[in-house]
Amino acid sequence: MPLYQCVVPAGSLSADNRSALAEAITEIHCTVTGAPRGFVNVLFVEYDPAAYFTAGKPNTCSVINGNIRAGRDRETRARLLTELSQAWVSITGQDARSLLIGLNEVDPTSIMEAGLIMPAPGEEADWLQRNHDVLGELLSSQ
Repeated sequence: MPLYQCVVPAGSLSADNRSALAEAITEIHCTVTGAPRGFVNVLFVEYDPAAYFTAGKPNTCSVINGNIRAGRDRETRARLLTELSQAWVSITGQDARSLLIGLNEVDPTSIMEAGLIMPAPGEEADWLQRNHDVLGELLSSQ
């Protein structure tokens, strides 16, 4: 956790773009929230451009659907949205008007990673210390 699903028209992103976007999303999330890099998941899903519609008309926008732990303040969420949009536009050259970004807040007690229920924001340090043996590999990717 977090999980950022990037839904894009088939063939619209090169492997280099996906790699650069995954790194940017990871860096932004970690910088803004303080989360360990090893917890940031980025998944790219391609769709048939004829399968997406807005207001009943075909649309080929890209979507970033981010599932993050609940408890982040409005300023933090706004910063995440803004920086994600800026990075996407910078890397892809896509117009920001054709990018849809949403953050879904999930109660940390409803999230499990590495077999452990996640801590609430602000409780990470103690949780990381208590679970260091289990999390060793995830934490080493920082």
